[in-house]
Amino acid sequence: MVLQTLRKGASGWIAKIFLVVLTLSFVVWGIADVFRGMGASSVASVGGTEISAQVFRQQYLDQLQRISRQAGRAITPEQARAFGLDRQVLNQMIADATLDAEAARLSLAVSDAQIAREIAENPNFRAPGAKAFDPGYFQQILRSNGLTEQRFVASEKQRQVRDQLLQSLGAGVSVPQVLLEAVNRFEGETRTASYIRVTPAAAGTLPAPTEEALRAYFDAHKLAFRAPEYRKISVLALTPATLSAGITVTDADAKADYDRTIARFGKPETREVQQIVFTSAADAAAAEEKIKAGATFADIATARGLTPKDTDLGLVAKSAILDPKIADAAFSLADGAVSGPVEGRFGTALVHVTKIVPGAYQPFELVKPQIVSELQLDKAKRIILDMHDKVEDERASGATLQEAAQKLGLKVQSFDVDRSGHDTAGASVDVPGGADVISGAFAAQPGVETDTVQLPQGGGFVWYETAAITPARDRTFEEAKDAVTARYTEAETEKAVEAKAKELMDKAKAGTPLAQVSAEADIPLQIAEGLHRGRAEGPFSAESVTSVFDVKEGGFGIALGAPEPDRIVFQVTKVEVPQQMPDTSRVSQELSRQLENDVLVQYLAAIQKELGVKINERLFAQAVGTNPAN
Repeated sequence: MVLQTLRKGASGWIAKIFLVVLTLSFVVWGIADVFRGMGASSVASVGGTEISAQVFRQQYLDQLQRISRQAGRAITPEQARAFGLDRQVLNQMIADATLDAEAARLSLAVSDAQIAREIAENPNFRAPGAKAFDPGYFQQILRSNGLTEQRFVASEKQRQVRDQLLQSLGAGVSVPQVLLEAVNRFEGETRTASYIRVTPAAAGTLPAPTEEALRAYFDAHKLAFRAPEYRKISVLALTPATLSAGITVTDADAKADYDRTIARFGKPETREVQQIVFTSAADAAAAEEKIKAGATFADIATARGLTPKDTDLGLVAKSAILDPKIADAAFSLADGAVSGPVEGRFGTALVHVTKIVPGAYQPFELVKPQIVSELQLDKAKRIILDMHDKVEDERASGATLQEAAQKLGLKVQSFDVDRSGHDTAGASVDVPGGADVISGAFAAQPGVETDTVQLPQGGGFVWYETAAITPARDRTFEEAKDAVTARYTEAETEKAVEAKAKELMDKAKAGTPLAQVSAEADIPLQIAEGLHRGRAEGPFSAESVTSVFDVKEGGFGIALGAPEPDRIVFQVTKVEVPQQMPDTSRVSQELSRQLENDVLVQYLAAIQKELGVKINERLFAQAVGTNPAN
């Protein structure tokens, strides 16, 4: 992490070398020899430089954790291998070792003074709010990442030496003008096409499939109808929702919550309130006497030089009045009444109510189920960790999942699913813990205890066991008949649409104008203008647009329609090539980057071929936790 922090905002050469890793993988794994005759703890070697299995495994796990944090969920080793993460990490380490070996041969080096200066100038090593390098903060960051200053400095020296080598190769690669012009023509060219959209309806009604045809199709595609492996998974889900069902909430508790939060169940009573604040209690008492003698509240306000703007609080709820004493007084008066002197926060006041708008609330009995459910969930969230510990204690004592659940008043669910989470009928199943539980169950054997899955965002915990395995098998024709009929019909429909499209195109190629072909087939002729490479437009997908650009002006073709199985019979009627070069800075930068990568790939491949790259496949497989035979 600290290495990323230091390098943030630095030169792009680290990024460039990462971009060529995938390309290099084809080179590295293509030329690498099977590992023989080297250190038993080395997963790979470049010339005389060995990469230990321990260091490789640590970097692989670090990268796996980093990706998991970015994804917001745990990435399993199986998923990581499917993404090719294991080989990407080793390829990067091999590329680094290659550069180190070449740098050593060329006697490249970086001084301690240069490293010290760059560390001191790096703003990431300044304490929050500080404007200068803080040695203590720097040491704190190193310790939090498990690094010593010596290890960090050594690592930075290696990185900068590699940068020197890479910059000497790729820096300043210029893009030929002829290449820029070719790219401009390629990206800026647009085409207009007239087309006929051939749909299943246009292809005509298909005859009902015969039993013989269906059986023949089934026999030719048995693998497509094979029943996958299913696993019966016993699942104990400990979530607020599952716990809440067993939690009792009394009517008294529910009513207390209703009274405390009643504002959310309706609209509170509001009142139009006026107040006059006096500088002394004596003045307030005198004003009260005048009102009792027949003066109005407005008379008192006018006599004191106050306008309605000075006295009005507006139409407000009780909670909107900041002074609790004033609020209590205002909401205890009858409509039109004036209070006696009230000792408020800002002085003694008289309060006048000019209008009362009654509140409207849902009755308690109507919202009681909602309140009970909320209180149950709230209590469940507070006790879920205690219940987790109890389940773990039961499991540790040797209890089965079913026994632990029964003792603690919990419920074990059972699911029969394939690897994709579908049941035997093909319906998607909502298994608690989702892919983590399903993949774990398919990696475990019956009777083997599995790791607990912690749900994200404090959602709870899931324990699971593989209860039984139903091996994959071939379905009989009778079992698969409905699916066979559907697949057969889809295939025959696609053939019919393709044949109809070819028939129409052949007519057009033979000289019949496409408009006439369209009219005779009773299919409307349409026009697509301004088609660009790689951009979907109307019924043309990004892929089918490529077919339009594969045909010369005036030529015909057939493209896949969207949605399939539609086909598009088209004629290119216009080709436009941009005459002026637009701003090419972005394209030039991208092409320059690609040329730099090409140079780097070729350079590294040549060095690796000269030095020799060896990979211990067996130790590599062990380091990433897989079977060498796989």
